[in-house]
Amino acid sequence: MTAIRSVLVGGSALLAAIALTGCSSDSRGTSESGSKAKANTGVKAASDVVTYHADYPSYESIDSIVKESDVIVRGTVTSSRVQELFPEKSTSDDPAANPQAGLSDAEAAKAEPVVVTVSTVKVSEVLSGNVKPGATVEVSQLGGTLGGVTYAEQETTPLVKGKTEYVLMLADQGTANPYDLLNPEQALYTVTADEKVTPVADDGFDNAGKVDQLAAKADALGRTN
Repeated sequence: MTAIRSVLVGGSALLAAIALTGCSSDSRGTSESGSKAKANTGVKAASDVVTYHADYPSYESIDSIVKESDVIVRGTVTSSRVQELFPEKSTSDDPAANPQAGLSDAEAAKAEPVVVTVSTVKVSEVLSGNVKPGATVEVSQLGGTLGGVTYAEQETTPLVKGKTEYVLMLADQGTANPYDLLNPEQALYTVTADEKVTPVADDGFDNAGKVDQLAAKADALGRTN
């Protein structure tokens, strides 16, 4: 599953594409506190805050996002890291598939990385997908603090290490890459004491029901695919 996003960095008028597949991580500037993406802007931060504005896929109902999810898990965050990510070289001349289309090799080499946070999630329950309870998965989100600069995306609520239980609706980006939330607001939920699945943002779906009901929905929709 490929998610192509448009990003406006730091208030600049330069628009860049973020491709959440086909990206590789770079070990420079990694810190404990990461996701995969890339902004080809050539714009440096003018202050201690850089704002990303991204255009995400949107879903009409809880059924539609559940059906599109490769994996849905319940779990807690055990650790996270912040890192820069760079795109793998693509030969496509389609800007939608290759944000560097039309650039010379020298221009492409100067492309700005995107800062992401990758959280490690200990899975306590699998609602759908090929993941085992007790396993860990990595989940990437746009933004983070690196080198004294905070990179933020207005729709993203960072996952928090601790006892908070999340339900995450994820896109599988391949074995070498972390998972991504299908949408930063519509695919991120917490679990209440009475097992209710509650959206973290206003644009999330408030009719997800309880965890067992959502799991039954995912199973029913999976069998109809």
